Amino acid sequence: LFGLNTKGFNVVQQQKLTASDGASSDRFGKSVSVYEDYALIGAHYEDDKGVNSGAAYILKKNGSTWSQQQKLVASDGGDDDNFGLSVSIYKDYALIGASAEHSDSAEVAYIFKRIGSTWNQQQKITASDSASNDKFGYSVSLYEDYALIGAFQEGNNGSAYIFKRNGSTWTQQQKL
Repeated sequence: LFGLNTKGFNVVQQQKLTASDGASSDRFGKSVSVYEDYALIGAHYEDDKGVNSGAAYILKKNGSTWSQQQKLVASDGGDDDNFGLSVSIYKDYALIGASAEHSDSAEVAYIFKRIGSTWNQQQKITASDSASNDKFGYSVSLYEDYALIGAFQEGNNGSAYIFKRNGSTWTQQQKL
């Protein structure tokens, strides 16, 4: 992790972040997102739920030190899901793409919510017109009550989908 020096001109390394159970083939750091004192780091080739099932790691800053708070995996993870290929964190929510998820012939994204110091899977998100190989979840972004999820191979030109949170449910609002 890098930060500005006291004069705000030079970037200096603060700490090298690693996964507590990392392996060289996990691809830890392929995707990253930071919000205040939290960092979310994807490792889409991690193997806990099957070969290349993927994982994402929540790190929390305490003082000047970042430490792993929790490892996130999909509740229904399996071989080649690539969970963690894309990640975004905002306030108490983490959005994680799994653009190769095959269990139901469509790619997905997952929303996790923080309660206290624990992150729990809140919802599995799919596009209303999802189809295999659209690459839904290849890119994700989260802000306030909105999730934006890319599907670069959908149709001929690709698409993005906007989901809105209402209480604890995320519902597709529009396809772009």
